[in-house]
Amino acid sequence: MAKAEKNPLTQELLNVIEQLEARYGHRKLHPHQDFIEALVFQILELTASEKASRDALTRLRAEYVDWNDMRVASVREIEDIIGPRYPDVRNKAEDIKAALAALYTAFRKLELDASTIAPESIETLRALPDYTTIRRDMVDRALVMSLGLKVLPCDDDQFRQLKFLGGVPKHANLANFQKKIEEALEIEDILRLSRVLREHVHVWRAAGEDDPQAIDFGTKKELKDKTTKRVAKK
Repeated sequence: MAKAEKNPLTQELLNVIEQLEARYGHRKLHPHQDFIEALVFQILELTASEKASRDALTRLRAEYVDWNDMRVASVREIEDIIGPRYPDVRNKAEDIKAALAALYTAFRKLELDASTIAPESIETLRALPDYTTIRRDMVDRALVMSLGLKVLPCDDDQFRQLKFLGGVPKHANLANFQKKIEEALEIEDILRLSRVLREHVHVWRAAGEDDPQAIDFGTKKELKDKTTKRVAKK
């Protein structure tokens, strides 16, 4: 019996994943039983190494009795525990505190582990980005990691980047094409794709760019800037 042909979309998406992982690295996937832990980890790992983000999460969990204890801590205290040398530490501490506050407002508790979370709670969680500063892609990624929900964590800028790199057709839009991507990839590859897209979009947003950029964006510019500085010193 002949083997079934691979979905062409699957091949295109895997190609984009591999190209971006060549720049941002491949991460081991560690599931989380606790939705909040998965969400906090999303905040910590942006622009940070895998070891640094896991070590920071370990320090936070060791310092506080529970998530509510962390919620009432000051931003400065959370920042100090994460570590002063941690990438973008102030913003990460602020984002963590804001996320915990929003979750507490929505649920009046901070116990959202895989064994107790109700179906209606998932809908509430997915609605949080509509009226809080919590990002939709981070909420969805945390749901994938903690509940195994098969959904693509992606915002409009990340989807525009994916179209720019050739992962999906130029005419596609996120609302109509998301399901096709979810069907084309296994959960592990969905998480791989969402992480590297998020990292790359963060790079060009931080550089003040509004449009999608090539995979090597920033690397050539940084090299040129360093060369210019060396020449200026001579």
